[in-house]
Amino acid sequence: MEKVPNRITAIRVLSIPVLMYFLLSGMDLAALALFLFSSVTDFLDGYIARRGGHVSAFGKFADPIADKVLISTVFITFVQLNEISAVVVVVVVAREFLVTGLRLVGSSREVVISASPLGKAKTVLQIVLIVSILVVRHWSLNYLVVYVPVITYLVVAATVLSGVDYAYRNRRLIDDVF
Repeated sequence: MEKVPNRITAIRVLSIPVLMYFLLSGMDLAALALFLFSSVTDFLDGYIARRGGHVSAFGKFADPIADKVLISTVFITFVQLNEISAVVVVVVVAREFLVTGLRLVGSSREVVISASPLGKAKTVLQIVLIVSILVVRHWSLNYLVVYVPVITYLVVAATVLSGVDYAYRNRRLIDDVF
């Protein structure tokens, strides 16, 4: 039972190329189902690990990386499919690199940088944006198209705000480095 959370994380990582294939092949419903499954496994592996006392070094490292690679892969693929601006993706990916770098610095100093409420809100908004784009693509729900730019702006705002929040809350670590 102690390896179950790590196996769930591994399944999420292994699903990423399949998800990208579905997206690039126009299999939007399959992509939506796999993305939703992967998003649920993100919650599930952490829940099982914490509830069962099976938090591992691998899980602490691999779980957030898997999440970032999943979201980044979908957004980068959306750029190729002309569904989203590259500017949005650069903001999202840059923030992820910066926060991951900050976490690595914290880890080297035995400081745990937990997810913040803004970071969690950012993740939820990113998931909502991805699901919205896939729903509009699959079902051609043109009346929903007007919401996608609004959600996109919310994702960018939440991404920037959560990045600033992480930097501010961990400014002593940043001061130590610079």
